[in-house]
Amino acid sequence: MEGETITLKDLAKEAGVSIKTVSRAIHDHPDINAETRQKVMTIVEKYSYSPNWAAQSLRSRRTQTIGLVVPNMTNDFFGQVGVEIDSFFRKSHYSTLICFTSNRRENEIESMTSLLGKNVDGIIFAPEGSANDYFDILPQLRKKPIVFIDNKCEGIDAHYVLHDNIHGTGLLIDHLVSHGHKRIACVTGPLNATSGSERLQGYKNALQRNGLPFDEALVRVTDWEVIAGGVAATLDLFADRNAAPTAVFYANSMALLGGYKAFRKLNIAIPADVAAVAFDPPYVIDSLSPIPTTLGQFEEKIGQTAARMLYNLMNERPVARKEVRVRSTIRMGTSCGCQ
Repeated sequence: MEGETITLKDLAKEAGVSIKTVSRAIHDHPDINAETRQKVMTIVEKYSYSPNWAAQSLRSRRTQTIGLVVPNMTNDFFGQVGVEIDSFFRKSHYSTLICFTSNRRENEIESMTSLLGKNVDGIIFAPEGSANDYFDILPQLRKKPIVFIDNKCEGIDAHYVLHDNIHGTGLLIDHLVSHGHKRIACVTGPLNATSGSERLQGYKNALQRNGLPFDEALVRVTDWEVIAGGVAATLDLFADRNAAPTAVFYANSMALLGGYKAFRKLNIAIPADVAAVAFDPPYVIDSLSPIPTTLGQFEEKIGQTAARMLYNLMNERPVARKEVRVRSTIRMGTSCGCQ
């Protein structure tokens, strides 16, 4: 076959299998035997065969692309989740089109309108809040495989992959209580988003479980997509040193980084003067001193779970659960007082 255009039929003949089997091997289909796949891929590599994705898309009416709609990639969480999603689909020869919304509703609608116009095969979407009218504004979304991450939209019967916000927050507050802290502050994100409101609820539940009163004066709601939000919230909490908390729970990594910056400005030592913990670890966690106590990395599991769920929906395979809550454990640092 030297010098000739290699086809699936040629590959199938040399491998002694069907054309369908060759196609499944190239697409890394889960139903193909590992040994058979290796045999086929050896021949594929021998001839440097490259599938004509454009022709296949015309026949199947698929574009081999998926859309990822997130607020931004400067937030460590969305950056890592995006990497996992793209990696998963790249192995199945899909391209990922990424849209940034900057947490603006009009940008979300515009981004999804654009992705629908490009006929992507599916969408993974991190909404900025809990609005429930996306399917009303864009009725064609109902026919498109879609998985929501990070926030739950009230009243939308869809597929979700979310943090177990209440459980994770409770672990961190319980840990601070075990260090003897009774005046614990909470810096969380916008309460119109379940990621913000559920972490606040987890904080309240943990205080009650430990016999501690809830004090609104120790709660700050901020823009947690920028470090400045954590700075402002921390400076405000410590404006009156006599009423200041002895420990602070930051509901995401950006808020924590802002807290560290504010404590340096105030000349407050961690953990000697105040303990600090965060829901998710900053990407630069090992460069911080003291190393923050946070929950363990869960971006990989959220990204892979959302990608696998969308892949199954696109291929009309059964999905075990419509809503998956991802749990984590504590990643111990020294910012809480542990040695």
